[in-house]
Amino acid sequence: MNLASPLTTTNNAKPLRIAVLLGDALNLDSHSAQVLGSFAEHESVQICAVDADLSPTHEPIVHKQQSLTALLSQAVTALEQGKLVELKFNDGNLPQSLYLLDGLRAAKLRLHAHGFIAGFAAGNGATGDVNTAVANAAAVAIKALAAAKRSPAQTVQHQLVANTLNEAFLALRQGVTALAARTQAPLYGKEGENQQTGYWFSDQHQARVLCLNLVAKTSSQTDESRHLNQSIVLTQGSQVIVPKALVDKNRLFVPISADNIDALIAQLLQLLQRVNTLENSTGTLENGAGLHADFRAEQLKPWFERYDANAPLALVLMAASIDDLKLEANAMLAALENDAVRHQGQAFKTPAGSCFTAKPLGNAGLTFVYPGVGTVYANMFNNLHEYFPTLYHQLEREGDLSAMLQSPQIYAADVKTAADMSLSQQAISGVGASYLFTKLLTQVFNIKPKMALGYSMGEAAMWASLDVWQTPHAMINATENSDIFNHAISGELTAVRRAWQLKDNEAIVWNSFVVRSGSHEIKALLPAFPRAYLAIIQGDTCVIAGCETSCKALLATLGKRGIAANRVTAMHTAPAMLVHGQVQDFYTQALKAEALKAAAQDSPIRFISAAQTAPVAVDSHSIGRAIADTFCSPLDFSALIQNATEQGARLFVEVGADRQTSTLIDKIGHAHASQSTANAATAAIACNAKGADAITSLLKCLAQLISHRVPLSLAPLMPPFSANAAPLSSAVSPQGEPQ
Repeated sequence: MNLASPLTTTNNAKPLRIAVLLGDALNLDSHSAQVLGSFAEHESVQICAVDADLSPTHEPIVHKQQSLTALLSQAVTALEQGKLVELKFNDGNLPQSLYLLDGLRAAKLRLHAHGFIAGFAAGNGATGDVNTAVANAAAVAIKALAAAKRSPAQTVQHQLVANTLNEAFLALRQGVTALAARTQAPLYGKEGENQQTGYWFSDQHQARVLCLNLVAKTSSQTDESRHLNQSIVLTQGSQVIVPKALVDKNRLFVPISADNIDALIAQLLQLLQRVNTLENSTGTLENGAGLHADFRAEQLKPWFERYDANAPLALVLMAASIDDLKLEANAMLAALENDAVRHQGQAFKTPAGSCFTAKPLGNAGLTFVYPGVGTVYANMFNNLHEYFPTLYHQLEREGDLSAMLQSPQIYAADVKTAADMSLSQQAISGVGASYLFTKLLTQVFNIKPKMALGYSMGEAAMWASLDVWQTPHAMINATENSDIFNHAISGELTAVRRAWQLKDNEAIVWNSFVVRSGSHEIKALLPAFPRAYLAIIQGDTCVIAGCETSCKALLATLGKRGIAANRVTAMHTAPAMLVHGQVQDFYTQALKAEALKAAAQDSPIRFISAAQTAPVAVDSHSIGRAIADTFCSPLDFSALIQNATEQGARLFVEVGADRQTSTLIDKIGHAHASQSTANAATAAIACNAKGADAITSLLKCLAQLISHRVPLSLAPLMPPFSANAAPLSSAVSPQGEPQ
């Protein structure tokens, strides 16, 4: 095989650093003036893969038959002369561009690249058998990685066929886009396929490296079976891809505010009139689509502009199309005329997410609720990073995001992997999900809770997520290696073995069951079943745990059917008290100075624990003791919610994966309301739901918060609905990005 590299790089030479900027229609407007305006006309060179309409001020250099690596060699020469190189190609029938410039020149111009070319190589070889072809391709990849000074262990390798120069240019753009979007999904299939790969996680402070391996069949008079292998090593740049729009023509969101219900009705009628006017002015196209083809979500911008955050009432319309929006508006009009909604304060919600309440609960009782272990699920919110790339970038700088979410298990190709997670893995991932959504709500949408509480181990997530613990990320490794989670109250259940005084050869078959029953009936039977425990009281159901045989016998005596959780954990049972001191020490963590200062000045957030009625004092010892008490004692979640309500909690927002605690809180709230008319109205809202689109679930949560008049930022939603990529020359571009 002839490994003819277009580079003269030696092992001691400095690797290439070619800055690559995406120049497609999505990104060009944001940086073309900066990039192109920095170069005089004679300093720009175009290399075209196909004939295309070109600017008359440039004389293109057309290379229809050359390889990509050969053209990159010519580009290197131009870059060394201080020139800007534009690679022009077609994506379907659309002309596209990639801009290349020397990395040092880009730095001097304060331009943040979407990616960098760090090395490349090419080689011709006979196809031969499969093993030979694979070996040939691997040899070229190794040569390119050596030129780039990158280890194969650091690298994600992707191979595809690119028989034409245009296909090779498309593959190069695909690779740069994947790096800028921090997602591997586009490399493995069409959009929407194989999305379990999702976010491209990397080790903290380590750059993502992609070795793009291109195979092309070459036609020769002497040998029809030869092929060309090309490898281009790409590293991530500091420019993050433009986020996807949260709101578009297939995901509509219209906030409307007013002083009274009649004014809301008037605006709804205006909206319907506006939509009908647009439809009539658009006319009917050849395909009969009319407004549906030309409608843009930006046409709803006036309703965002006139929205008043201080108005006493507000509603939100959500719909998946313009036709559905009209249906939602008409349903809302009917609801606003309904006596139960208009005068009695009954909340109105549609399956699509449209909502209104005439008696909003406001911000004073806004309470973040943190779910416990077992709520995480396979591929949870795996596309969230496409809408909030800057947030993910920030979280990656702060800690090991992959470990925080337990990504190898949650985002594995086999969805069963997530179901088989250990207790410690589920605990870490659950806290990670809550941490992520807390930052999303508080930093992106500027939502500020007044109170916080957790379900079981959700108490730990509460302290980790709300900027109280100094080093919450250190808890990841500690939990992974904790005897408490891996052995004492899970796994071999050593604490249970001690409590039951079992011999080493006596097995423990542990299980827990959810049963629809009052706690009093279960408590009355417990003395007869010493190895069964009432672990959790939650609304109209309870959880019993312990010896599986004893639990089943208790259920039979009770005359109830239990739903097996098939989860091995002795939390909230008597044996857990044997590790109370260890749990308290484990969660006695150093606190942030800002948290201590806020506590000294009457902290804006009150932290409620299941272990006590008064709010938890913000100091290390009190926090550690409260978590241990909750962890090791039976959990009365009903009492916790009632206590929080008595302290002023009204609007409960579940912050984490799925919506399990929201369902429980609604049941608890309804039960208390039915017992006495003196009980204050409450509502529970989830920001995520298993099985639903993550963005739609988030928007439904925001819509309900708006209807309850909770102050929040609409900026991430407003047309153009997602901020454009930050100017490449400004300091607001992501900092601290490894390369």
